[in-house]
Amino acid sequence: MLRHVRRPNLSSQKPQAPTPAADKDNRWHILDLAKTCRRRLKLRDRDIAVLRGLLSLLPSQARPDQMVVFASNRVLIDRCDGIDERTLRRRIAHLQDCGMVERRTSPNGKRYQVRDDHQAALLTYGIDLAPLFHIQSHLEAMAEDCRHETVRIKVLRSLIRDVLFKIPPHQITDVQNEAQRALRRVLDSNQLQKILTQLEDAAPVMIPQSMDNVTQPTTHLSVSDGQNDRHIQSSYKDNLESEEAESKTLSNPVHEIPTNTDHADITVDECMDLARTAREMSPRQPQCWEDLIDLSTRLAPAIGLQGTVIREAEKHLGKHGCALAVLGLVEAFGRVRNPEAYLTALVQRRLKQGLDLVRMFRSLVRPGKPVAALA
Repeated sequence: MLRHVRRPNLSSQKPQAPTPAADKDNRWHILDLAKTCRRRLKLRDRDIAVLRGLLSLLPSQARPDQMVVFASNRVLIDRCDGIDERTLRRRIAHLQDCGMVERRTSPNGKRYQVRDDHQAALLTYGIDLAPLFHIQSHLEAMAEDCRHETVRIKVLRSLIRDVLFKIPPHQITDVQNEAQRALRRVLDSNQLQKILTQLEDAAPVMIPQSMDNVTQPTTHLSVSDGQNDRHIQSSYKDNLESEEAESKTLSNPVHEIPTNTDHADITVDECMDLARTAREMSPRQPQCWEDLIDLSTRLAPAIGLQGTVIREAEKHLGKHGCALAVLGLVEAFGRVRNPEAYLTALVQRRLKQGLDLVRMFRSLVRPGKPVAALA
């Protein structure tokens, strides 16, 4: 009689770690690159849909001889969200013109492969996606440049709005009116930089930054006296708290050591060498930490950092640490989904377990490395 074979104890076996090749699916990485470079490559949304449908028909780990799609137009239409067949043909032809696919047309218009008795491919008719994988390194470089271009455009648009905001209404000229209309259009960084230069030449005398916090006289009050009294009382309380904190800091200078020495391991020139995007956006090279802090203050609104988040960061990270965090987030803009939430997480980590600000800055500006989420 057959003996029963003992089953192996699966609970005692250690689970095998998945290999990197099994987890990596290069198809969707290339599709994400094409999405990022869509404007540069002159691709439409239908082109991306057709490209996604073609890539979905390839194996996850396709070999060089498996890059050809043999599916019919009916199958492609189902994979491409049910687009029209004429649109499918036009988009495939456009992808071929862009050098991303290659069509191998058969005599009867079908897509198939002819093999011999040894299963060697003699003739292959279909849509070849090998050119798309061959330009992967080119797409990665272009995508990185597109991310920097996006940051530059946001920064320049913020600077233009800031200049227009500081110009008194009775001094607005045709140059300022043209700049206001330009903000409603889609322009690249070179065009925006030209507009910013024209604004600075037309209005060389700007409102000093020290006057931003000066209370301007108001001729008309839209709230009651009671609300004004509460506002005055709150402001007076804040001033007392700030003065009390300042007196404590002066009497006990030991509390300034963490925020003033965190940046001692890095110089201003090294910061600008690592933060390439901030260096390109700076009108002049920062010479000292005050210039670097001022640059971070101007770039922060471009990535959505302003108001309470910046004030909390300056309070707990110090002005130098806040400047390093902002410049790092500007450089890692394409890799951080929510810069505001990330900066808040940095402040929380600083309060709970401490934070090396220079190490944090180097991690953010390191090219090509994904930014880890903070708990």
